[in-house]
Amino acid sequence: MTWRLAVSLAAILGCALPGCGKKQEGAGDGVVLTVWETYNVEERAVFRELVTEFEAAHPGIAIRSTNLPFMGAEPKILTALATRTTPDIARVDGSFLPKLATRGALLPLDEYVPASFRDEIVSAALLSNLVEGRLFGLPDQVNCLCLFRNRQLLRDAGLDPDETPATWDDLIRMGKKLTSKDKGVFGFGMRNSLWWSLPFYNTYGAPLLNEEGTRCLLNEKRAVQAFQLKVDLYQKHGIEGGGWMAGGIRDDLGFQTHKYAMVFNGPWAVGTLSKGNIDFGVGLIPAGPEGTSTTVGGNDLVVFRSCKHPAEAARFLMFIASKKSQILWCNALGQVPVNRLANEELDFERHPYLEVFIEQMKTAVPRPQVAIYPEIENAVNPEMQAALDGSKSVQQAMDAAVREVDAILEREKEAM
Repeated sequence: MTWRLAVSLAAILGCALPGCGKKQEGAGDGVVLTVWETYNVEERAVFRELVTEFEAAHPGIAIRSTNLPFMGAEPKILTALATRTTPDIARVDGSFLPKLATRGALLPLDEYVPASFRDEIVSAALLSNLVEGRLFGLPDQVNCLCLFRNRQLLRDAGLDPDETPATWDDLIRMGKKLTSKDKGVFGFGMRNSLWWSLPFYNTYGAPLLNEEGTRCLLNEKRAVQAFQLKVDLYQKHGIEGGGWMAGGIRDDLGFQTHKYAMVFNGPWAVGTLSKGNIDFGVGLIPAGPEGTSTTVGGNDLVVFRSCKHPAEAARFLMFIASKKSQILWCNALGQVPVNRLANEELDFERHPYLEVFIEQMKTAVPRPQVAIYPEIENAVNPEMQAALDGSKSVQQAMDAAVREVDAILEREKEAM
């Protein structure tokens, strides 16, 4: 059975799907909501605490959760759609939500989530749940990239360990002082992928697609300038250590082993670096012509159309994204809150880097909410690689990438 047929059947059958919100043995006369989630061990402990609080506050609703491996969640959900065994609620990666929404698998939540509550949610996180202007989920976790710096390497180079480069020119200036090829130390390490390159594009005000989502813009002037900067960090300025190369030292590993003085990374890296006793600092992404900016990652909770109790399911999603829940979640785990109102009660002494990530989120630009975003990544990444290794000019590589992406967009339009 094809994916499109499977989702069509799921949408048609709707509430006839088994196991979705129906009463279960031991639930009494209440509602039971099934949830598939992908939390790690630490997150799952906090999630269970929140579930206990929700059930105590809503004695007529019980939550039955199943933990899935993060990398295995998407195929599991696709199989469930084909076999009509979807849960009521699932936690999905932000890039997967548009595919589910545009195929009719998800319940729109516009009528269940009031505008006043939406106003509490971090803008970039909320936008990642909007597809064609309709709300198909609520974020339970949001993250972004900031610039991490190795404070000891800055000291060794005679630089202020508390200085974060304010602009790309500053990063190049500092990077040249930090780079010592004889010692195998470089000022910067980076990855080759579209998502990890979006901060470059965003600081140049260069969108990936046009507003209609029908045409790729990566070969236009600002976009070419943005990626040329990334290429120049390696080819022209010599401050990037080849972390993007096959067989190269990846940026995060190179940072931990004192090979790269500065890298992009997210809040998920703080715990590992702290446990490794690495003296590091976190600052904003260097500013380009349009200022500092970053990309958006994270996960969302969605409700399937098969759910028989959508109001109760939406209530649970709002509870997880509420100020009170986000305070507990973020203070326990050191993560960025999806609810802006939680910021005022976070434990910044325990998690000092949270303030930087919260500030950076104010300038975050989410990736386009199109169903075929993963296919776009797969088309663009090889062309970026060709520009980085010098086998193509940036303009040539981006022209080729645009042709590929536009063809993907056209096929998607014809298939709808």
